[in-house]
Amino acid sequence: MKLLVSTLLLITLVKTDPVPFSTTTNYVEYYPGDPDSNVVLTSPHDGHVRHEDVPDRIQGCYNETDGTCDWRHDCDGERVYRKCRVITWADRDSSILALKMRQVIGRELGVMPHLIVSRMHRSKLDPNRDRNNAAQHDPIAELTYDTFHGKIQEVHDQFDRPAIHFDIHGYTSHNTDNWLELGYNIRGSELNQGLLNPEWSSIKALAARSDKSFPSIIAGDDSLGKLVMEEGYRVVPSPQYPRPDTGIEGKYFRGGYITRKWGSLYGGDVDCVQFEVPQWVRDDSEIHGERLGRAFAQWVKDHY
Repeated sequence: MKLLVSTLLLITLVKTDPVPFSTTTNYVEYYPGDPDSNVVLTSPHDGHVRHEDVPDRIQGCYNETDGTCDWRHDCDGERVYRKCRVITWADRDSSILALKMRQVIGRELGVMPHLIVSRMHRSKLDPNRDRNNAAQHDPIAELTYDTFHGKIQEVHDQFDRPAIHFDIHGYTSHNTDNWLELGYNIRGSELNQGLLNPEWSSIKALAARSDKSFPSIIAGDDSLGKLVMEEGYRVVPSPQYPRPDTGIEGKYFRGGYITRKWGSLYGGDVDCVQFEVPQWVRDDSEIHGERLGRAFAQWVKDHY
């Protein structure tokens, strides 16, 4: 029943989208943005396709000598959970939220953002990991991975000015605080200690060209967190919750592979922010996507 509701909502969003979506090959959907848009969203973990010819992802074999993981299914050695762990559950309905946020951001900015969605289930492929971990050397999964990241590269190459990439996720692993999380590749421990170095962040380009202080951009008056907070949400980092340790459990996701690879950490003018939301937000994406889309659009207006 839950899947049916999600599917009907997806159909409704697609029908009301002023820009028709086009599906590329290899289980990757691309919703094209307007030519002059400088915003792209990605949804890597809400795929439903469990391809029967793609084996399920499993823990890798840990190499103690160099601290690496061998992700081949026939690897030799011990499969160490804490060292070579894989996560296989989906971020259910995160693509529905991304679609709604895209619509609202487009309405508020007057130009429609790009959106890229992986439709292969995370048990088969995880686009938010490096290629070997993500696809575990399966050729079908590798093709989907290359299509997903190739489309991101294609979109980024279209930008002719500073741009922003929002990577949309969901969590169920630490619901005590039940807050929303904005990841700039700054570790929770670094936020807790006030170690806000823009050189470590995925929005390094914004920090370099802005006349605002970096702490204010991350958790102060100039932050995305402040705008999300003003829409009625508990969000970290923000003026209300500047650090994870201001919560109860204090858990926090700083951003993953996509945030580091496609943000400005290693150069360029495209920044990236990972957005993590609990299930209750994704369960009502029509309402929350409207409010969150407004906040994100205003932050784009303020900084891009």
